[in-house]
Amino acid sequence: MSFKHLLLFLGLILVSSSVDAKNYYRFKDSNGRLVVKDYLPNSALKSGYEVINESGRVVEKVAPIMTKEEKIAEELRQEKIAEQQEKERRMRQHDRMLLRQYRTTDDIKRTEENQMASLKINISILSSHNKSLENKLSNLQSSAANYERKGQAIPKSILTQINATKEQIQENTNSIARYESQVEVIKEQFKNDLVRFKELQAMRLIEQYADNQRSFPTATKVQCDSQKSCERSWKLAQIFAHENASNKLEIVTDSLIISSKPKSDEQLGLSITRIPADDDAMQIVLEVQCFDSEAGEKLCQGEKVSLLKSEFIQYISQKSS
Repeated sequence: MSFKHLLLFLGLILVSSSVDAKNYYRFKDSNGRLVVKDYLPNSALKSGYEVINESGRVVEKVAPIMTKEEKIAEELRQEKIAEQQEKERRMRQHDRMLLRQYRTTDDIKRTEENQMASLKINISILSSHNKSLENKLSNLQSSAANYERKGQAIPKSILTQINATKEQIQENTNSIARYESQVEVIKEQFKNDLVRFKELQAMRLIEQYADNQRSFPTATKVQCDSQKSCERSWKLAQIFAHENASNKLEIVTDSLIISSKPKSDEQLGLSITRIPADDDAMQIVLEVQCFDSEAGEKLCQGEKVSLLKSEFIQYISQKSS
């Protein structure tokens, strides 16, 4: 027999063996007992089963057939998963936009002011117009009252002007309300953007800080290891910022504390962010901002800021008595 014929013969044997190989089905019967059969009853289709070979190895697992209610519940679960994934995708996209579009929080504030500028101008113009219209309406109503006191009919032209003026005042008032609503939407949007931008900055800072602490003389971080200790540390961080920032706190949220910018060489601005770590742990990051001047830069690199960092660590790490 040639080598070629030998290979063909062995192949036929293997095929024959695989055809003859028998599979078995393992499933739970109506009493909940695990049984193995060489056939598959209809009851196993509903409860689910495993396909095993002659060696007892599981080659396939078949899930139970779902009821109508289970199918609906599964569809709802999958919809929620898809919604969450889409939400996370949009958030990642928005994060990239924030980091690409802005370099500092001042950039965000300037963009906010620019977007609101035209709206505020429109509100001012309409408010001024309404004052003029209200004066005009008062004069028209006085004129109408004079006719009534004399027992004369009010001219139709005056009545028409009164109605038209009232309508214009109401139209302007409605427009002012719409513009003010848009201003509030923009404020809320940019407030959220500012908070998220600072969180992203803090996350990036933590990574860089871990690599080289010397590169960040004005930043430090503290890690708390449980939810309870993290909440306490965050409350202490708010007190610390209030007592040590040179100016008022502009933003205080569950994840961000920002004071007003320093306005002179000797002033300090504080930014404190907390970021989730593993399990219930948190990383609380302090950044110190100095005035944009040679003296301000010297302050940030000096002993005062170094001591402030040490005090921050000790203050928010203190245990409850």
